[in-house]
Amino acid sequence: MEATVLGISGSPIKNSNTDRLIQEIMKATGNRSELIKLSDICVAPCTHCRKCAYTNECIIEDDFKWLSKKVLEADALVIGSPTIYQAASAYTKAFIERLYSLRHVKLLTKDKIAATVAIGWVGQDKVNEWLQTVLKMGGMDVVGGVTAHGTTGCFVCGPGETCLYSIWNFFSKEVSGKDYGLEKIYEGYLEELPDNEPLTNPSYKVIKYIEIEDQPEVIAEAKRLGEEIKKKLEKRMSNKKEMVKI
Repeated sequence: MEATVLGISGSPIKNSNTDRLIQEIMKATGNRSELIKLSDICVAPCTHCRKCAYTNECIIEDDFKWLSKKVLEADALVIGSPTIYQAASAYTKAFIERLYSLRHVKLLTKDKIAATVAIGWVGQDKVNEWLQTVLKMGGMDVVGGVTAHGTTGCFVCGPGETCLYSIWNFFSKEVSGKDYGLEKIYEGYLEELPDNEPLTNPSYKVIKYIEIEDQPEVIAEAKRLGEEIKKKLEKRMSNKKEMVKI
């Protein structure tokens, strides 16, 4: 019997870095998989009504009704989010909140194998750590997570290359007082123009967007996580067969 791996993406961008990195992990498991983009469906935030405490079923009438069943049916989960203001996306946060309905008393997600993905340019490590923590709180066996650099939102909005208030400007050494190493990371992707002055005259040029395929170490780690999930799934399947024989 083939195992099922469910991927959940909190990125609203079509075929995003987040989507593709989740898929890299799932592909490496060698098992049947499905990717669901939360932006394509409706999963509202938890209202803290506590009516799921005795039933483990959320009463909110939206797509979490069927999505929660897929979560419970899956043998492994790969959950990923872009980094927004150094935190998970609202889509991701709402989904994680709603998972709590499966936790009450019975801890229905216990022992599910899981991996996490976080994409960003500042703060993705925090998002990855948070995702792993909440999944462990759900009793899941988290094999690890992978982070990657993505294109900064301010440089895809239009005026970001010259915006005095861009997030990129905020994290510059001149403004933040810290060196995040962004110049080195985005070398070849973002060019600082000669007249640039972060405090008074931001001046950059976007050369190209950064993709996960440009980061071989990230792809390698995604495949490693997928293979780790595969090993655990195979071991569990083998144990189930042995129990049937007994």
